[in-house]
Amino acid sequence: MTGGDALIGVVGASGAVGAPAARFLRALGHARLRLGGRRPGPLDALARELGPGAEAVPVDVHDPASLARFCAGCAVVLNCAGPSYALVDRVALAALAAGADYVDVTGDEPVVAALTGSPLLEGRTAVVSAGLLPGLSALLPRRAAARHGLTRLRAHAGGLERCTEAAAGDLLLSLPGAADASAVFGTPLAAWRDGAVAPRALRAADGVRAPHFPLPGFVQPFLTEEVRRLARDLGLREAEWSNVHLGARTRTLLSSLAGRPVADLPGAAADLRGAADLDLAGREPFYLLVLELRDGRGRDTTLVLRTADGYRTTGRVGAWTALEVLRGRVPRGVAHAADVLDPAAAVAALFADPLTGSLKEYEGAFGPAGAAVEEGAL
Repeated sequence: MTGGDALIGVVGASGAVGAPAARFLRALGHARLRLGGRRPGPLDALARELGPGAEAVPVDVHDPASLARFCAGCAVVLNCAGPSYALVDRVALAALAAGADYVDVTGDEPVVAALTGSPLLEGRTAVVSAGLLPGLSALLPRRAAARHGLTRLRAHAGGLERCTEAAAGDLLLSLPGAADASAVFGTPLAAWRDGAVAPRALRAADGVRAPHFPLPGFVQPFLTEEVRRLARDLGLREAEWSNVHLGARTRTLLSSLAGRPVADLPGAAADLRGAADLDLAGREPFYLLVLELRDGRGRDTTLVLRTADGYRTTGRVGAWTALEVLRGRVPRGVAHAADVLDPAAAVAALFADPLTGSLKEYEGAFGPAGAAVEEGAL
């Protein structure tokens, strides 16, 4: 690969997403890594694990001076910290001001909106939504669309796994009635129909068994901004997205919060993390992304992505994106990862390593919810 001597900074490197990202960068042969986070102990341990060329540098994402010191000298800064709704463009601005390119595993529309037109972007690249969701969740349909086009998409995503502090806050803001004007990630209960968003076209339901999921769960329709962009760009006639929560305690908590604003977001996030931990106790974690697709010939297929750790997969997508930016394969300006990466190349590279997860393709789609269950899911 090229650019092996360039310095890549990983913000949040001691976390559930950042540590796998750093490991994947090293596995792909990148030599120089700056590992940033709040906890010196885990950072130092990771630097020792990765060996020569990896340096641990504590950083506080809420301190502009600390961020500036961390970003100085980096060619690319990969942000794996969160929650996205709280950070927005804070890390991006520090990276760009230091002359570095920027990659964010989340970010999505709020960061794009904040950076669009910024003079700091002149001659620089900023890529957001470079994770499992958003990110790989759009790269897979784009790869399929490159063959014979797409007309319909139905997706279900979720499983049983721990819930990090960053993920908890962003998830709560996706609930019906909980949308925050500063973090517009999508529209609860909406679907895409005939070229436009159809508000409240779907309903959340508990006790429903989604396709290929091994257990009934709380199915929460949420038309993400990523799916809306995808539907518009690919000319889809129909698109639906639902998050699937399988744990009993998590389902109860989310059901109780749906339909009204979350008054105490930090408190609710802590409750959600505790519920997820209790649901996972004694069970093997897993995460499923099920994409049911209909192509331009009327042929139905289902893609099933299964991973034991969705956070690890997110980190790997971010790492791959950072390398593509470093290699000069991503255009200048600000964009979403799925809009600028080569879908076929990215999917091939990511799934060449089983730690990313498994990706299977089946014939048929758009059957009744729960009609098909992946063998060996649990």
